[in-house]
Amino acid sequence: MTRWIALRLATVGVIVAASVVVDAPMATAAVVVRPGGSIQVAVDAARPGSTITVLPGTYHEAVCVTTDGVKLRGHGTVIMPPAQAPQTPCALDPGGQTIGIALIGQRDDTGQVADPISDVTVSGFRVQGFAAFGIGVLGGSNVDIVGNTAVGNGEYGIARFVSTGGSLKDNRVTGSQEAGLYLGDSPNARATIVGNTAWDNGFFGIFVRDSAHGTVVGNESFGNCIGIIALATQPQVSVQDWTVKGNRVHDNTKACPASEDGPPASGMGIALAGASHSRVQGNMVTGNRPTGPSLATGGIAIFSTAGLGGADPVANLVKGNELRNNDPDLSYDGSGTGNTFIHNSCHTSRPDGLC
Repeated sequence: MTRWIALRLATVGVIVAASVVVDAPMATAAVVVRPGGSIQVAVDAARPGSTITVLPGTYHEAVCVTTDGVKLRGHGTVIMPPAQAPQTPCALDPGGQTIGIALIGQRDDTGQVADPISDVTVSGFRVQGFAAFGIGVLGGSNVDIVGNTAVGNGEYGIARFVSTGGSLKDNRVTGSQEAGLYLGDSPNARATIVGNTAWDNGFFGIFVRDSAHGTVVGNESFGNCIGIIALATQPQVSVQDWTVKGNRVHDNTKACPASEDGPPASGMGIALAGASHSRVQGNMVTGNRPTGPSLATGGIAIFSTAGLGGADPVANLVKGNELRNNDPDLSYDGSGTGNTFIHNSCHTSRPDGLC
């Protein structure tokens, strides 16, 4: 994964299909997995409409879900990597599946999603220590990831790509090397990111990239380099129509140095980076101060990513936010057109006069 350059899914690799031994088809739509049992066996035998309940315990496996309409519910359930990454339809590289819980639609010979996985819910799991993502969705329609905890996963804690509808709701995510919560490559996202807590991740708390139409509401993000960002990395892919509202974004003071993946970042609370026609309203943004070099800083920052291959910001609204002890509270690099700051409670801005 790269921090600032968009991940192109066509280059991720070929999904490696493998047969999985399962029991006879289940006669009931309600299934219980107990410690010592296999979550994957239950998932493989499930029919659309099935509910799979996983009882408390630690399960060393990587779970691959490709069936529509499944509800996968954990209750004090911990999922950790097995000794060997399994070869499943959700393995995105030859080494096997390195995503804790993966939900993947059917892909054609070119790697594009031909048939999204739909109406799936994953809730109540703690997913820890996977090399790629804790929970990952590729090609989803109305998929809900609710009330999970992702800890110490290699790239993203919880991530969704090329998906429409659904939610990332009431999750807790920490210790991800790049971003706690990620939503990307979704030109018709129509998604909600609501009520999550993302803290002490390697770079971003909540990261929206090259996607349009959605809401980021009522989350808390702290202890990251950037708390919440909507980022455009391609001029032809519009990051537009996002509402970032009622979030608590504070103390994102970590310093992330420049690398081959992108420029340095530190001390950003909420950023609209090359985004357009988006609204940042009614947020509480405090204590976001840089501790190292940064492409931009500020409690709320609007800036261009044209120099990174992205776009200028256009027609964004920053309204009615409470900002304190940021450096500065509001920041705008002057690029683009129609970006407006009104009725914010703040003390400092760059340039002067935005408060």
